[in-house]
Amino acid sequence: MEKIKKLAELVGISSSYIDKTDKKHVTTDKIRSFFLKAMGFQDFINYDKDISNLEQVPILPDVMSFYDNEEIVFTILGDGIYNVVIRSENREVVFNKEIIAGEDIKLTNIKFGYYDVVVSNGIENKKSLLIYAPVLCFQSEFIKKHERLFGVSVMLYALHSKNSIGIGDFADLAEIVKLTAQHGGDVVGINPLGVMSPYIIDDKELYDKLKIDQCDVSPYRTLSRLFVNYAYIHLQSEIDFKCSVEAQLYFEKNKNYINKLNTSELVLYKEVLCFKLSILEKMFAYFMNNADKNRKLLFENYKKEKGELLDNLCLFEVLAETHKNSHFWRYWNDGYSDILSEKTQILKQQYAERIDFYAYCHWLADLQIKNIQKLAKSLGMKVGIYSDMPIGAASNGVEVWENPKAYVLDAGIGAPADPMRPKGQSWGFTPYHPIELKKQHYAPFIRLVRENMKYSGALRIDHAMGLRRLFWGFFEDDNPVVQGAYIYYDIKALTAILSLESNRAKCLLIGEDLGTVPEGFREYMAEHGLLSYKVFFRQKEKNGEFIAPEKYQYLSLAQPSTHDQATAYGFWENNDIEVFKNCGLYVNEEQYLTNLQGRRVDCDNMLKAFKSQNMNIDNVKDNLHLLVNEYGAKTQSALFLVRLCDIYRQVVLDNAPGTVFEYPNWRIKLDKSVEDIKNTKDFANMMRLIRKYRSNKKTS
Repeated sequence: MEKIKKLAELVGISSSYIDKTDKKHVTTDKIRSFFLKAMGFQDFINYDKDISNLEQVPILPDVMSFYDNEEIVFTILGDGIYNVVIRSENREVVFNKEIIAGEDIKLTNIKFGYYDVVVSNGIENKKSLLIYAPVLCFQSEFIKKHERLFGVSVMLYALHSKNSIGIGDFADLAEIVKLTAQHGGDVVGINPLGVMSPYIIDDKELYDKLKIDQCDVSPYRTLSRLFVNYAYIHLQSEIDFKCSVEAQLYFEKNKNYINKLNTSELVLYKEVLCFKLSILEKMFAYFMNNADKNRKLLFENYKKEKGELLDNLCLFEVLAETHKNSHFWRYWNDGYSDILSEKTQILKQQYAERIDFYAYCHWLADLQIKNIQKLAKSLGMKVGIYSDMPIGAASNGVEVWENPKAYVLDAGIGAPADPMRPKGQSWGFTPYHPIELKKQHYAPFIRLVRENMKYSGALRIDHAMGLRRLFWGFFEDDNPVVQGAYIYYDIKALTAILSLESNRAKCLLIGEDLGTVPEGFREYMAEHGLLSYKVFFRQKEKNGEFIAPEKYQYLSLAQPSTHDQATAYGFWENNDIEVFKNCGLYVNEEQYLTNLQGRRVDCDNMLKAFKSQNMNIDNVKDNLHLLVNEYGAKTQSALFLVRLCDIYRQVVLDNAPGTVFEYPNWRIKLDKSVEDIKNTKDFANMMRLIRKYRSNKKTS
């Protein structure tokens, strides 16, 4: 129907899209209706009114974005005379004048930043956000000098050492940073560090009954993307552990249990989180009773700095404790699903000390990860920590609970079906509401970006195409293939925020641009200084052959593969394809066989690519990991990362997208301990090989 189509277009729902096989998909009215309802347009009878409201041009847009290579000029629409006041972030008035509607307002000589624009005429009032940002996101000195750096990519949870407690921690990460710097590397990439819940459901039957994602331990779907997971704290290095008799006695008493956590082939998240919380409780008790004034002041300053965001997270964690049998806040029918309810505010007062405890946990985690970046810089690393920011919020997390209007709760972010994922993908993220996000002046996105840059020398924007559009999906009964459409966002405003925040934090940005990429998107990223993300196994010419190293664009980060893809040996041995088959991710046997056939062609082309670079392929089975990374090291990309798991010939996938119980996602530990990495030659040999080709001289 035309009415549905019109409203859908106004809110950003695409009318069609082209998939990776160049097939066109037309958005149906059924899909439009689903997403319109999810976005709050509930009643078909009111569509005319909704269309009229959206078509009505306001006197000023909710958000206006300008770069430093363009004039800052805007116009007030309406009739008569308006008073216009523009204030900077520190509330300084930079413009205050009466303006006749239709007359241009031109700002000059203002600093980069966010400005409140308030327009009023006594009857009509409008508040808008003006963003003024550099056209280029932060450009590191090595980028300006056209140097080519290298480093290591690490799944932090997969690390283990004699001093860890069932999961990799910041002490383990520090050792990898030291080793990387020692061998000439300038960057260590890590998985997202968001806060997890200890109340994980491991029972599939209960999971299916509750229809929640709490059993998921993905670092990309966490309670909060704005704070650091206390599971990664190295407890033994903290003064409150060293001085707390209770903490140390408890630790010693549970040495056998710690050994069980450490010797498990998989990370036992629930057990690790609960055990570490038990020790942290004893450390907190010591801190409250014995810490000196200066240290307590540091804690109070941390709470003050993080403010309401930290309060809300810690309150949510307390509520999670009191709702252990109802893990999704939308099902809390006792008044606590609303952060502003009277019951929630009363509980906040009642559990003030417990809220403080969780704040203490996040404070320690924050201090430790920031110290890792300080360590990296002290060792002369030009980037240091390269962190990862997930594209969407977890629907059962605090970000959505504290601000549900900013999200579309009944839609999920994913990807349409393609040859490798014939059922499509649903990643379990909740998308931002494009209209409400503008109304909120992008505050949730600004906070997210700002917090993720605080301990990073570089930041990966997961699924960067979300700056322009996201594939929203849902599943119909008896149809295994995801249904959906692309929804568009204001790419200029979002990119201007990234530019402004990255320049303030001096943080290099990498846009993960894998998958179905909109036309012109990569060019737009390059225009604004975001590095592209080049994965060797996906870098192919139209004839299927692998792109030569000299053809990789300089403004990019190159890697053999990612956490969602096969390792070097896994690719050669079809591990990912077999996992997808065993997990039921293919619609039929033909798709499985087609992918196997395609993989053999890819492997032949890979050998052909190696030969073209005069690389010795006589003993591929034993040297594949070296060949893949040597090829990657030769690329013209500004950054190249070797996956730590590839150095040690890991075959198995870290994560099989689209699965929960079918595969042990995000739980697989590295075969080698941190001590093994330090005491054997594999790491040093790989780094020496890569360093040979990553000269810091200017490329041609």
